[in-house]
Amino acid sequence: MTVEERNSPDQDAHAERRRGVLQQVHARRHELASNLVEEYRIAISDYRELPESVLIRDVTEAAVHNIEYLVETFQTGFDVPEHDNEWIGRSAARRVHQHVSLPSLLRTYRLWGKHIWRTIAELAGEDEIGRKLAIEAADAMMGHLDSVSFSLTQAYVRESTTSAIDGQALRTDVLETLLTGDPVNERARRQKAVLAMTLRGPVLVVVVQVPQRDDPLTGLQAAIRASRSRLSPLCSTFLVGARDTEVVAICALDHDDEESRIEAAGHEIAASVRDWTVGLGRVTEGIAGVQQSYAEAREAADLGFSIHQPGRAVRFADVLLDQILRATTHADALLEETVRPLVDYDRRKNADLLATLRAYVNANFNLTKAAAELTVNPNTVVYRLRRIHALTRRDPSTTDDLLLLALGLRLFDSAPPA
Repeated sequence: MTVEERNSPDQDAHAERRRGVLQQVHARRHELASNLVEEYRIAISDYRELPESVLIRDVTEAAVHNIEYLVETFQTGFDVPEHDNEWIGRSAARRVHQHVSLPSLLRTYRLWGKHIWRTIAELAGEDEIGRKLAIEAADAMMGHLDSVSFSLTQAYVRESTTSAIDGQALRTDVLETLLTGDPVNERARRQKAVLAMTLRGPVLVVVVQVPQRDDPLTGLQAAIRASRSRLSPLCSTFLVGARDTEVVAICALDHDDEESRIEAAGHEIAASVRDWTVGLGRVTEGIAGVQQSYAEAREAADLGFSIHQPGRAVRFADVLLDQILRATTHADALLEETVRPLVDYDRRKNADLLATLRAYVNANFNLTKAAAELTVNPNTVVYRLRRIHALTRRDPSTTDDLLLLALGLRLFDSAPPA
């Protein structure tokens, strides 16, 4: 059989049927998730004891998220993907503090897989294509559940043994409740109410991202100690806890100058361990502002590499431009009009046009300083800028075109490193 025959209309029909089935599963995700949670409640005693609010806001939303993730990853074929351990780990951590046993948690995923596979099989139909699709889906689902079960078990055991990383640190369930606004359990809800009486004024959140959470020198315990020693003396109230591979510090402020002092302490934390990334949110008000400041601090840490300041904390304001650029619907067009022609040219000719543009922007458009950074003659920079003009049709000597080139470069550099 030739390649052309293998890539036949039957293959196209199979792919089209798969996409159609997955679209229907996605459209019914909320209905399916509600049915699943009811099945959990009937079959598993741990879930019958959970409050209704937790079942609706947490367990049901997790089931919806799982369906959305499965649909997205199976769109191009029934291949078992690598899992985003962050959301799996958070789900497992919440179940620890909701007193759901590991066997009960794993059983929910088996029920979930069985229920979703049956739905896929029903929607696929009973003809030859449908039967083949159902078999492939079953194989993929078993691989998917095996991978998820392994990740869940690791995260659950880790949370069970390290939920008290530091005797004075916030419990994970309390921290999760503060950062999401949704109580993980009744105890966390009550603790949040108590903290609301303390966190009434200005608050600022600092996030320290660590590469290996269990490393004794650079992991979570070390980051918690560093955060407490440098930040606690500057705050009227200081709370700190661990979440996945990051430490979250919540600082209540009494005076305006404390913000600048906390920023300086953030720089010290970032400089103390090379692999740590520190993000600072803006000052917000009260316990309700903790979520916003945390989101900003985390975004600052996530995008910190784009501003090329190793050993320094990153403020949300430092990456605000990156956020705007990444949010625009014209991001691809901006890159096509500015950076990508330079990347392609550099690759083909082994040239340095992109590096030249970056040096020119970093030097605040000063030819002499850019040339010094590149260790070339200023005339070489002029020549390369003319080449950039020819390739992009954007003239670096005009304000509008130079602004576009600089924005395109900033967007390109804000992409996560490969």
